[in-house]
Amino acid sequence: MRIILAALILVLSGIAPALAETPKVVTSLKPIHSLVAAVMGETGNPELLVSGGASPHTFSMKPSHASSLAEADLIFWVGPDLEGFLVGPIANLANEHAPVSLMRAEGVTLLDAREGGVWDSHEDHDGHHHGHEEEETDHTLDPHLWLDTDNALALVKSIEKHLSGTYPDLAPTFSENASTLREELQALDESLKDQLGPVTDIPYIVFHDAYQYFEERYDLSPAGSVTANPEVRPGARRVADLKQASDSAVCVFAEPQFEARILQLLTEDEGVRLGYLDPLGSALPAGPDHYAATLRGLADSITDCLSR
Repeated sequence: MRIILAALILVLSGIAPALAETPKVVTSLKPIHSLVAAVMGETGNPELLVSGGASPHTFSMKPSHASSLAEADLIFWVGPDLEGFLVGPIANLANEHAPVSLMRAEGVTLLDAREGGVWDSHEDHDGHHHGHEEEETDHTLDPHLWLDTDNALALVKSIEKHLSGTYPDLAPTFSENASTLREELQALDESLKDQLGPVTDIPYIVFHDAYQYFEERYDLSPAGSVTANPEVRPGARRVADLKQASDSAVCVFAEPQFEARILQLLTEDEGVRLGYLDPLGSALPAGPDHYAATLRGLADSITDCLSR
């Protein structure tokens, strides 16, 4: 009997540390969740806040979300310019080291936010900012940084660093997973360059200016956006300007999260097609494969609409 009890004690003592090492990680958006899930691998599943077809621009937290934040060791989010719903809850956390704003990650290149309306084709982007984890962000920066695969590589480095610092016993696993993910992201980038190359000079209009990083990465030719902020309705002057710009645009792209009746006006002319883009990959299942699927979905939608 004593032998059995001793054996049970040894078994349980081996299980306890393993259970204690299970990471308690929360992520804000599906693309961020995907990168974190890929680095974590079999060590655990990060919790996702903005799920389904929800948008961070209109998201409201539930009490269960607040509980998850309070219990988390790490909270990966982009920053206050995008997930405004997290600003208050994060400010009130007991664990001030839990939040990780990826907009401040070292190696991230940030672009100045553009105004809605008509843009010059291939306008010169001189508003580049390089993130550092000790710097504050500017409210004029475009937060959709994950749509540049070079930024995604920088995010993976930051994610691995914070996970390994919080769970050092799991650091070798995080390192191996991050290395594999980096190779996959580099291959994805080359594939997207090949796919989008034939349509780089074809103009189009987007509903919401969420694609600047993707457009600059792959040298695309956006002619303008209906709005910089999907919560703000465009004025009559902007609609008139965009209507004129749509005469030379091949496609106008809507987003599934927002009803934009104004796009029907912009696609009245024969030859102007309506497409859909989703920077969050809302319709795709969350998980490690989500990030690549989201960028491939953008590329597929753009090439399909512009090539017809």
